[in-house]
Amino acid sequence: MTSFHDCAWCGRPDPTGGYVCPKCYRPVGHALQEMADLAGEPDVNITRQARYGDRDGPRSTEPPIPVDLKASNAAWAAAHVVVTWMDHIATARAVPLPRRRPRVVGPLCIAGWTALPGRCGHPSCDEIRDRRAEHPVAAAARFVVEHLHWLRRQPDATDAAEELLGAAHAVKRLVENPADRWYAGTCLTPIDADPEQRCTTELYAWPGVTWVRCPGCQTTHQTGPRVRWLLDEARDVRGTATQLATAAARLGRVCTPGQLRALAQRGRLRQATVELDGAEGPQELAVDVWVRPLYRFGDVLTVLDELAEQRRRDEEDRARRAAAKASRERQAALVDHEPDQGVRSDASGTSAPTSSVPGPAAGG
Repeated sequence: MTSFHDCAWCGRPDPTGGYVCPKCYRPVGHALQEMADLAGEPDVNITRQARYGDRDGPRSTEPPIPVDLKASNAAWAAAHVVVTWMDHIATARAVPLPRRRPRVVGPLCIAGWTALPGRCGHPSCDEIRDRRAEHPVAAAARFVVEHLHWLRRQPDATDAAEELLGAAHAVKRLVENPADRWYAGTCLTPIDADPEQRCTTELYAWPGVTWVRCPGCQTTHQTGPRVRWLLDEARDVRGTATQLATAAARLGRVCTPGQLRALAQRGRLRQATVELDGAEGPQELAVDVWVRPLYRFGDVLTVLDELAEQRRRDEEDRARRAAAKASRERQAALVDHEPDQGVRSDASGTSAPTSSVPGPAAGG
């Protein structure tokens, strides 16, 4: 008899017998597929060929080494994770290790020697011209993807998913230079069923994941409630336009510091105040040490949500007006194409209705 386990992440029973349900494990496969596609790209960062914007601040007088050691260590750690799980799967299932797809070799067609890529019309010529041998990390990642259905049914499915997701995000971070893990608050799980003693480990989650595991007590937390809790806690936080624009963008409210300053100039966003002599005393505008105005994060989110709602209403209004205009144009077109019935034109060019009653006979 097959025993059903509750999913370690969402808590719902998995009828397929996995320790993690297929829906929760699906992001692991997507991340590994992306990692396989980007497997060779970190070499650009390791050799210091990547550039991200302009460089500010003073430059060192010492010539830099031609290798980025931090990028090299990160790429090696990510590859080590994927290769280790590949070896574990191959050993446990007694299956052969994957073979890298070799580089396609062969002669090009006569037109392929002189034509630009794709001009000769032969996909085989483009593959011979452009395709390289598969990267070993890409081969390992594709092998693990093929065996994820078996891996999620193993007791260490959650550990495997956490390590593989971390490795895939590390490779993506090397290539695209995205943000690091975001702060998810304190664990605060009761220790040994004692509500007075709670875990004080700080949690950090990878962007895009729906769960985070505490490294201290191994408790799994969903990131959705964590984001809402942090949002409620951060509404009273004060910051400059630049700081709050960056924080709002992480929550999906895309804006720029200049937009926040323009909202403040128009009176839509109020500057935070500081109480001088208690709650009933006078107040003054809050500024930082460089006398830059400070705003309340909750006020920024409220204004941005109001603007988004106004844009949504404006778009609906424009869509209704466009639909009404199109309906009127269709009705006018139908009226113009109707044949004239019972209408004649006189000598002056005006139209007059015709009569079916015969007039008096001539000479009568």
